Amino acid sequence: MFKAIDKALAAFENFVITLGIFATTFVLFANVIARVFKYGFPWAYEFSQYAIVWIVMAGMGAATRAGVHMRVTALIDMTKSEKFHRIINAVVHVLTALFGLFFLVYGARLCASMIERHQVSTAMELPLWIVYISLPIGGGLMLIREIQALVRDWKGGENKDKEELL
Repeated sequence: MFKAIDKALAAFENFVITLGIFATTFVLFANVIARVFKYGFPWAYEFSQYAIVWIVMAGMGAATRAGVHMRVTALIDMTKSEKFHRIINAVVHVLTALFGLFFLVYGARLCASMIERHQVSTAMELPLWIVYISLPIGGGLMLIREIQALVRDWKGGENKDKEELL
């Protein structure tokens, strides 16, 4: 069951990232072409910003899944102790999971605020909760992926998904 959930989350992350990149590229390219003919889409810039927010939020979980977040490894490089490496990695996973939890909780509050106030975007008149819900989703994905990484690292496993992301 956990593998099915993991695959579904990975498919969601990859879908959002892929769709977001293609949609942003298409809309911005079409806008440039339209500007050549003295017409532009007033909503194109706003759309691209919102799509990039979704790409980044889904990318938080995908990058954590693949283990490709940037790291400062000075403490790990100073010693060869495997036990020390495991402890430092566990601390990093817990701190990053707390960061994901922060996004989850405060993103959900912000999203609820947008729903209560019926706020819409300027150009597209899109309900802003559609944009802001990416924050708790991204935070939740990151939290889940960090817990998975913590369990995997503690059991001594390796991350096999690096190739899958790229």
